[in-house]
Amino acid sequence: MSYENPISERFTLPSAAYGATTASQKIRGPKGKIGYVRDITVIPTADMVGTTTVPEVAVGATQGAAEYARFRLGTAVGTGYTAAQGVRRARPLATTTTTPPTLTDFAAHVQLETARIPADTDVFVSGVQGVGGTPAGTFVAYVDVEWF
Repeated sequence: MSYENPISERFTLPSAAYGATTASQKIRGPKGKIGYVRDITVIPTADMVGTTTVPEVAVGATQGAAEYARFRLGTAVGTGYTAAQGVRRARPLATTTTTPPTLTDFAAHVQLETARIPADTDVFVSGVQGVGGTPAGTFVAYVDVEWF
């Protein structure tokens, strides 16, 4: 395994109302390669709403799980991003100098590279609905993975 020449791949979670329902897309990396989620980009087209937790993009072993990466779509646990705020990227928000890159201004706001994606394994990229009140939010998401 060489970390010098990774294979970069971008996966798209098409535009949908993920704020009110959880939906996933199954992905798999190149044969024999492990991966790390380097960034998550979200383009909101309707405001993110959830009074207990905001909607999120999660990357994990099962639908809605987030062991490989997570991007909660808000400025606080119950305050979601608005469509007017435009494109949001997880990596620039993770201003810590720690590895893995995180932002913990509220619980698990941004978590990238939290675990390596095992080789030859199906992984789910999920738009996870908000919780509480009347959950809402529509967005398209891009998940950038580097495979080694």
